[in-house]
Amino acid sequence: MRYLLKKIIKIVVCIITTCSGYQRICRNNTNKKGLTILAYHSISNEIVPDETVTPDEFERQLQYIEENYKVISLEEAIGYLQRDIEKASGSIVITFDDGYSDNYYNAYPLLKKHNFPATIFLITGFIKNNGGKYLSPSQIHEMKNDNISFGSHTVSHRVLTNLTKEEIVREIRGSKDMLESQLGQRINFFSYPVGTRVDFNDEIEEVVKACKYSCACSNMYGMNGKNDDIFALKRIGIETTDNFFIFKKKLEGALNIMSFKDTRFFQRFKRIFLPL
Repeated sequence: MRYLLKKIIKIVVCIITTCSGYQRICRNNTNKKGLTILAYHSISNEIVPDETVTPDEFERQLQYIEENYKVISLEEAIGYLQRDIEKASGSIVITFDDGYSDNYYNAYPLLKKHNFPATIFLITGFIKNNGGKYLSPSQIHEMKNDNISFGSHTVSHRVLTNLTKEEIVREIRGSKDMLESQLGQRINFFSYPVGTRVDFNDEIEEVVKACKYSCACSNMYGMNGKNDDIFALKRIGIETTDNFFIFKKKLEGALNIMSFKDTRFFQRFKRIFLPL
């Protein structure tokens, strides 16, 4: 029932924003000067609440992206945002949070098929030699040599605003040091756990900068423009309740109006009155 309700709300919002002209305005603005970063989690037929896309649906989405957009790496995107946003118009960056092993088994072959780069943000404390739910070092090493880049998603995925300053530094710097040691390359990208505006703040951003990351992704909803903070990049999350119609409308900007749900006020309200 909860899934059905969420899907109905999204469809209704898409219809309203399309009919009202809001979507057209968003699409025109995005095509002129915006960058879209997609946030995926699990790609699997075993549905995990809210954050899983089936392989068949993922394949359909990638095909649509190939026919209508240009896919660039996160590294390219940051360069465009800092120097020439016009080059990013009509472009999409593909990212994954958490580092599930199904990213290797189900997403990776499809990304290779379409020759798309992607970035996977790893929880370093969850990387296991024997595989399982999360990626193994051997899987990570194989993908890093084949158009997949990696970033840090902390050591343990704890919400950073709940931690002491020392714990925050350990989560952010420790995960970077661990990945750089394992992969033998510099780790430039960071993603905040959960990632709404109540889950990180200016002080945490300063720690990310001090640890020499080049950017950080949030899960605040929306596209990115020329003057946006590259240490609080917005993304469009692709969820279990997104059918193909909703997916296309998200890329067109029809759901940008829903960005209010990631504000501090809304998230605090939600966690007090809707803890589940």
